[in-house]
Amino acid sequence: MNKKFASIGILLILSGVITLATAYFLHHTTNGLLTTGLLLIVGGVVLYVGGIKHGGRY
Repeated sequence: MNKKFASIGILLILSGVITLATAYFLHHTTNGLLTTGLLLIVGGVVLYVGGIKHGGRY
């Protein structure tokens, strides 16, 4: 299950980057759109790190 968290984290990070890149290239940089991209990236990093931390042996 923890590997799934890591995979979901990577997908959230990629979707956040795509959201920010799309907003930049379309010159549609509103606060809501930028905040959504930022929250997707931060949530993805949290899930990825948590999945890696609890998924493996030390």
